[in-house]
Amino acid sequence: MGTIGDLERRSGIGPSPAERTAFWQQFHHLDGQACLDAGVAELRRMIAAKEGLAEVIPNRRGRVPKRERLPPLTAEQKTGLQAYAVRHGRRWKSILDNVWMGGALYDDGGTLRGLRNTHGPSWLQSYRLPKPKPSAETLIAPIEHEASSGNDDV
Repeated sequence: MGTIGDLERRSGIGPSPAERTAFWQQFHHLDGQACLDAGVAELRRMIAAKEGLAEVIPNRRGRVPKRERLPPLTAEQKTGLQAYAVRHGRRWKSILDNVWMGGALYDDGGTLRGLRNTHGPSWLQSYRLPKPKPSAETLIAPIEHEASSGNDDV
């Protein structure tokens, strides 16, 4: 790693006390080790940018959004959510959220209660029910309707 002076030189900060003070002044609100850590991290970032390298700061957990770290829903959980939505209508999420937060009803059952424990109420707000796949009857009905009303004028 070298010294802080080495990092300052590599990052392009001049050797004069005024230039060095100007750089470190942006971290003066931090105390002790936090000030040094923030300054060194900034110096490394400046060096990486100057040398055209990737960022030197280590990434935490690969920066994967929390939603992507959650376990995928089981078929039972998906079915439970869909049934709850059918039973409670448009406001099913707010009703389930209220139940999860201790409100009355307590009709969420074990599967959805487990989902609350693994995924949480904030996940529920971003969850979207899968769009229903059209059944064979809904696909055939419009075709039959068109065929019966089409060429009666012959």
